[in-house]
Amino acid sequence: MKHAASAALASLALTACATAPAPGPGEIADPYEGFNRQMFALNNGVDKYALRPAAMAYKTVTPAFARDRASDFLDNLGGPVIFANDLLQAEPSRAGTTAARFTLNTTVGLLGLWDAAEHFGFDDHSEDFGQTLGVWGVESGPFLVLPLLGPTTPRDLIGTGIDRALDPLTWVQIDNDDDTDVAVRAGMGLIGGLNARVRLDEQIETLNSQPEPYVALRRIYSSQRQAAIANGKVNEADAYEDLPDFDEFEE
Repeated sequence: MKHAASAALASLALTACATAPAPGPGEIADPYEGFNRQMFALNNGVDKYALRPAAMAYKTVTPAFARDRASDFLDNLGGPVIFANDLLQAEPSRAGTTAARFTLNTTVGLLGLWDAAEHFGFDDHSEDFGQTLGVWGVESGPFLVLPLLGPTTPRDLIGTGIDRALDPLTWVQIDNDDDTDVAVRAGMGLIGGLNARVRLDEQIETLNSQPEPYVALRRIYSSQRQAAIANGKVNEADAYEDLPDFDEFEE
């Protein structure tokens, strides 16, 4: 079922890539703006009445120390996917840093509960297959806002599916019990989402206070993805550095 859903998403994404008009210089392709605005409103409603209250309740009952340990642990689990994408982007130095971070955090950092690698001078970075496709010259396709998933593009949707395939945790079974696997993955996803929502509360308020939040969202997402593909070398993203990093929600 999981693989069928991924295939369906990939098919839809490829269709969108094929049919969307190419944007002009400096423009963001948004041929589905009407649909996107409806999904943006839906997601805002879900956030207002469900996600934010749950995140604030979680923040109230969970000490910051425990939230930080959970974040470090979940971030460390993403190391193999980041390492694979570093290699696919022909970035051996960054791949070495990722390997060192994963090794140090898994051992000295007690399975990633502490970011020990940072104290040894190995700063973290993030890579995903959507970025890899961008490095390879694949166009992003049109801007999309999907229910619950939020802002994305066909290229990034496909990248998410490939990252799942690259992630060793996708194929690991716990006690050969599918129900246990589902419960553990759901729990990690829930904690990761709540942690991200707590961290980004002020930034999301800033986004929603903009005169046109949807347009701001589109510009922020595009700028952040361009900066990520260029390893932070895109100046246009600097104007939005205080607004949400939507990659945080991918856990």
